Amino acid sequence: MGIRKIADKANVSIATVSRVLNTPDLVKKHTRDKVLKIAEELDYKKYNTNFPQASKKDEIGVIIPDVVNTFFARILEGISKQAKALDLPITLYLTHDNPEDELEAVDRLIEKQCRGIILIRSRNKEKESIKSIQKMQKYNIPFVLADRDITNSDNSGVFLSNANAVYDAINLLINDGYENISIITGPANSLNSNQRLDGYKEALNKHGIETDENMIHHGDFTMESGLEACTKILEQKEIPSAIFSCANQITVGCLKAITQKGLTVGKDIKLFSFNKLDASHISSFNISYIEHPVEYMGEKSVTILKNKFVGTKGIIREILNYKIHY
Repeated sequence: MGIRKIADKANVSIATVSRVLNTPDLVKKHTRDKVLKIAEELDYKKYNTNFPQASKKDEIGVIIPDVVNTFFARILEGISKQAKALDLPITLYLTHDNPEDELEAVDRLIEKQCRGIILIRSRNKEKESIKSIQKMQKYNIPFVLADRDITNSDNSGVFLSNANAVYDAINLLINDGYENISIITGPANSLNSNQRLDGYKEALNKHGIETDENMIHHGDFTMESGLEACTKILEQKEIPSAIFSCANQITVGCLKAITQKGLTVGKDIKLFSFNKLDASHISSFNISYIEHPVEYMGEKSVTILKNKFVGTKGIIREILNYKIHY
């Protein structure tokens, strides 16, 4: 939104609007308040979408939920490594999966005239995150989504192979004699969760095993939800021969529940994790897991953004390969 439209609506000159936005103390309070109110109504930001690329700061914004979860920390490690190699400074914002904080971070980066943005959007808040994407598009900010995609949309990004990875994992379990397999996935409104659940169902279907909805448990990708769901599973009269966990923190919760029950992972029950855990868990428990090149996800996100800076047009997407440790 340009200052001309603000000037027209406020019935003042463009020069007056410019002074209000840049040197407000030189403008009478009544006029200043009127112009600022109209600017806010028109969602104006001190950012010109028609600036030549050279005038924008060679700096990228990174918006992620947190760095406590090792999955996000590893993505950030990859981003930092590649950004340093390409001489691109980083401004980091943590949202804690709050869409309001996410949108505020986008606003701040736009105001800073940041060159581009890497976004891991808020969990289970797809509709709200669409507002963030629309705002970046409005102000012509190149952006890359990492890990969390948007349903039925075409955005540049780097993502995990959700359905295929789970399909291969469940297929391995069934071929090894495990047929009574529970799954702890994420919320029903999560795209990643639904894709992983699709892989689980498709593997069962391939082997002629009917999906039992009682074997499907929903959490919210946290350790607490994994502990709660796994505890319920282990309280059943007939416990499954294997549990597939759809997130690293869910897996940690499962380990706690199994240990509290006095059972041994790998002996009394098979545990398969969608993500690799840290070394202490891997060395202490007999866990099967899928290894994704998580740091590479961060590196590739920066590379895609850099390609956009130098004029690459269109949508650039990559689905990462994976390796199963069984």
